[in-house]
Amino acid sequence: MTMYLDLTDILRAPGTTVEKTIDLAPKALDDVELAAPLRGHVRATNARQNIVVTGHVATSVVQQCVRCLGSFVQPIELDLEAVAPVSFFLARLGADVESDEHALENELTDDELAALFDAHTLDVLELIRQAIVLQTPIAPRCSPDCPGLPEAVNYQEERDERWNVLEKWQRAHGAHDARAHDASAQNN
Repeated sequence: MTMYLDLTDILRAPGTTVEKTIDLAPKALDDVELAAPLRGHVRATNARQNIVVTGHVATSVVQQCVRCLGSFVQPIELDLEAVAPVSFFLARLGADVESDEHALENELTDDELAALFDAHTLDVLELIRQAIVLQTPIAPRCSPDCPGLPEAVNYQEERDERWNVLEKWQRAHGAHDARAHDASAQNN
């Protein structure tokens, strides 16, 4: 399924806005699996030289915990943002673009913009997919106190005896236990 926002009217008239409500059933967006419906809105405005896209979407995504490798559902609220120069659309529609600045700008942004915009439309689902990828944690955990893999519990409890020498030195020189400091920092 695709969802597009037609930008034809706002490309012709600076200062105009077009909006679309988003309410889609859960589905997969390429590499992102949704566990709840997508609900929100997207708005595109012609700000004379740029088309500015903003919006907000709420959903839940399926994540894999980096510690225990189990799947879990994470609710997420996304802010949608994109900006494309009006000259990008004019060039794609075959119109003459007077600025040499556009040529350099076009080389830098064409690939990025082409993923979201096609001629006079915005691919809303691609914008949402990119926002999910950028706004979800890189190393998600199912809970802050996830113990990890069951096999790793024994490994985590084993302690290298070589650290005893350092602890004795710290006590002798009035330095506090680093582990106690770390534990108190995590509790705050």
